[in-house]
Order: sequence, then structure tokens, then C-alpha cells
Amino acid sequence: MTELDVRRLPPSERHDRIHEAFAELDPGETLTVVNDHEPTPLYHEMAAETPAFDADGYAVEREEASRFVAEFPKVDPESGAEKVRLADLDGEPHAAAFPGREPKTVRLSLDAEQSVPEHTHPDRTVLFHALTGAFDVRLDGEEHAVEAGEIVRFDGETAVEPTATEDATALVVLAPNPDK
Repeated sequence: MTELDVRRLPPSERHDRIHEAFAELDPGETLTVVNDHEPTPLYHEMAAETPAFDADGYAVEREEASRFVAEFPKVDPESGAEKVRLADLDGEPHAAAFPGREPKTVRLSLDAEQSVPEHTHPDRTVLFHALTGAFDVRLDGEEHAVEAGEIVRFDGETAVEPTATEDATALVVLAPNPDK
């Protein structure tokens, strides 16, 4: 296990140093980062930009007022074929089908009238495939009814807010946008 204590580094140097240390790891290893605050922005940065980061395996613990210990596991983003059963995935309402792999593939399960707050997926092309039930998918404020078996494709810069109109499940693929 590699441990990196960044508390004495200037804040402007921390993320670069963490990315460098993570890049040096082999798949299956974990980078332990000790920080003076919870590294939530770093988690989101790694999840969005680093295919080898296993976001589902991430953990953070506050040990003291100014000591947070975060675990950043690394996976092999280029390994062979994998198969998963969507019903077996852990996590609600989101569950990553292939953690740390591209394109990011997520199962979204919502109860009737449940929604995900408006958000974007910068630098991604999004495929939203309704598997069961039905959704109202609001894209930049415009509602689109999406029923089981239908797929909506949109640019990740578009603000999206899915709402289940009945109990529903979707498979969401977040593909890197090569034009960005």
C-alpha cells in the first residue's frame, strides 16, 4: 500500500502530486492519501477523469479534526471481457456496472416519482436506455418521455434530470466525447 501525506504540500500542488502517485501504482494497488480535509473534490475529479480509479472502492475516514485518510484503489481499465447481472449490482439509486472502466456504465433504479437532481456530465456523450418502467427525462428544461425499450442520446454538457413516472430502471452509458 502506498501512502501519501499531502498536508504539508501547498494546496495548489496537491492534486498533481496525487495524480502522479496514482499513475505509478499497478492495477490492484491502492493509494492512501492523508489530507487535512475530506477530499470530495478530488474524488469527483478522479471519478470523471481517471478510468483506472475504482470509484466504488473509494473510502474515506476522518481520524482527527485535520486528518482525513482516503483510499483510492486502482483497477486495470484495459482488461478483457466482463459480464455482470444488473440485478446483482450493489448501490441505490446508482450502481456502476464496471467500476473504473470506460465507458462508464451505470444502472439507475428509481421508485415512482423519485428523481435525480439536475446535473451534467462534461466531456461525455450520454446514452440513457430505459430497461423497465418509464421516465420523464428533462434535458435543459425540456421533458422527454422515455419508456422501457427506448434510448435517448445527448451531449453530457446538457443539464439532465431524470424522474421515474413509475418504478423504473435504466442503463446509463457515459462515453468519453472524443471532440472535447
